[in-house]
Formats: sequence, structure tokens, C-alpha cells
Amino acid sequence: MRVGDRAFRSIWLAEDGWRVEIIDQTRLPHDFTVRPLDTLSDAATAIADMWVRGAPLIGATAAYGMALAMRVDPSDRALDTAYSTLMATRPTAVNLRWALDDLRGRLAPLPADRRAEAAYARAAAICDEDVETNRLIGAHGL
Repeated sequence: MRVGDRAFRSIWLAEDGWRVEIIDQTRLPHDFTVRPLDTLSDAATAIADMWVRGAPLIGATAAYGMALAMRVDPSDRALDTAYSTLMATRPTAVNLRWALDDLRGRLAPLPADRRAEAAYARAAAICDEDVETNRLIGAHGL
């Protein structure tokens, strides 16, 4: 979407390459607020408090939440904690579970020192896949 002369997605990596930024959807349509997500806890809050809305965006936020967690501590224990923390935000959300299962399945077999990079790459791919799906839905509707 365009806001002024700038194109935005609902979720993206900040310029520093690790922090995640979102449009706070609780503030729309009257206020356009960008919120940074710096930690696993921030990502969990964004989902639980509905700063992000819609199944695909919830899944993407969960994926980036896993990446944020792996950046701090890529251990097996931290992977399990991130999974359970994010799953508890909306236990019935299908895209949330799918994204978390996908990330855990991809990260668990990796050596700890490769998990953060792999998590960020997969989270970005999930976002790109969702954008393409929405583009195709629009093209089909047209």
C-alpha cells in the first residue's frame, strides 16, 4: 500500500536488518503508526493485542518472532520457548500454527549458529509468498 509517496507492507525488516516493523492496525484508519518489534515478547504482544490482524499477517509475525528469538538465543530450549510463547497468543489460529510448525521444522535440525539467519530468510519468504498470493487473488478478481 502507498502512504504518501512511500510504499509499505504490513510487516518488514527495519533498516538495521534485524528489527521488525509493523503497521499498528489498532490505530487505523485514523492514525498511521509504525511499531518496532525488537523481541520475541514484542512479537507475541503484537499478535495477542491485535496490532497485526488477518491470518497471513499473524503467521508472518509469528515467523519473525521466531527469528527475533533465534537472534538472541538459538538454543533448542529457546526454540521451544519461542514456539510455545507465540502459540499461546492465539492457539486456534491456523496460519500461526502453520508458520510456527514450519519454522520449528526447518530450524530444529540446523546447528544453532545457523538458526537466526535461516529464520529471518524463511520469515521473509513467508511474507513474499503472502504478497504474491494476494496479487494473484486480485488478478483473478480483475
